[in-house]
Amino acid sequence: MGYKLGKRSLQRLVGVHPQLGYAVHEAIKVSQVDFGVLDGVRSMDRQRALVAEGKSKTFRSYHLNGLAVDLVPYINGKYTWEDEDAFVLIASAMETVIADHDLEIEWPFRRWGWDMPHWQMTGYRDQFDIRKIDKRRFG
Repeated sequence: MGYKLGKRSLQRLVGVHPQLGYAVHEAIKVSQVDFGVLDGVRSMDRQRALVAEGKSKTFRSYHLNGLAVDLVPYINGKYTWEDEDAFVLIASAMETVIADHDLEIEWPFRRWGWDMPHWQMTGYRDQFDIRKIDKRRFG
């Protein structure tokens, strides 16, 4: 243990919801496997390309709003998608941090049965969209 996020992973967290970024920063510290952030905020062009490649199934991805990250095991100097046990170890670290800090983050793989790297804010995109917060609540 004692892993830390690399420079690219840190860059990929820029623009991600603060709770999600915090969870990733804390999870790497307690994870039993090294991992990196493969994707954070995505442009619509990147999302279209991923759908075309069959790597995503939606044009309404939480990544477009900075509400999702993809965490991938980093083993022997490279990312790997083949080691399901490593994804479970990442999930264990993330879920520990989520529970300890009462964060509104989920691993949709538990519902979907696919897309093991994907983590997202719970609920609906609109409730976390800074552009849609009722300004009267802060006046």
